[in-house]
Amino acid sequence: MKKFITFALVAVLLCAALCTSAFAAEEKPFWVTHFNDPYPEGAGVVFTDPYEHAGWWLHVVFEPVNGVENTYKITNIVSGLSDGSATPQEIPEGGFVWAANYGNDYPALNLGDIDYTNPNCNAAITDALTWSVGQMFTFSGLDLDTLTVPTSTPDVAWYEDSYVCTATYTLYEGDVPATSDGEPTDDSEDDTSAPADTESKTESKGDESKAPATSSADSSDAPADDAGMPIWVIALIVVAALAVVAVIVIVIIKKK
Repeated sequence: MKKFITFALVAVLLCAALCTSAFAAEEKPFWVTHFNDPYPEGAGVVFTDPYEHAGWWLHVVFEPVNGVENTYKITNIVSGLSDGSATPQEIPEGGFVWAANYGNDYPALNLGDIDYTNPNCNAAITDALTWSVGQMFTFSGLDLDTLTVPTSTPDVAWYEDSYVCTATYTLYEGDVPATSDGEPTDDSEDDTSAPADTESKTESKGDESKAPATSSADSSDAPADDAGMPIWVIALIVVAALAVVAVIVIVIIKKK
């Protein structure tokens, strides 16, 4: 009997640990190699100032979520990855545009010595193509004041496989603080969903001097699902309940 109770206690504690892990927001890499530079290939660039070119890039517009620190909402997604049709996006007040491109393998094209394609950038673009307008992200390691590139390998070129970017993001699904009139501080309640453009990788980025066509990406906004109880509250309730069960089991063991 004691062995069974001990096993049950271990199972309860393990379940609590797994529940906590499952409910915790997943932290993912946020690929940033440059600021305000529309020319590097195989790069992830944060634009805080108006910019030009970048037709063969994926552009994601982020505006700040008032009242939530380091948290920004996606307001538009435009992709020119396959046809160079993307156009520079307007920088929201207090926000930024993140843009990335695959880059070219110039040795394979017999056009140069540098292969700008790299798995870090490819993975970042693959991830970004799953984002949707209206989602809110909380960023870590992104300094929009000093515009310091977040990396632990500053002496390594960004297109090298060993380059490390230290910025991360997590999906924010909490409440947005209301203003004094009771309305949310952002306009997420009036948004409509729009998924990221899932265009495929292009072999060559082509001539940036060509006039790009207007992207067909949907620019309408959509809120993250904030209905109901926040996930972190549910996680705390589950863990608390499991802790109570664990205490009861311990008491039973002592009585035995």
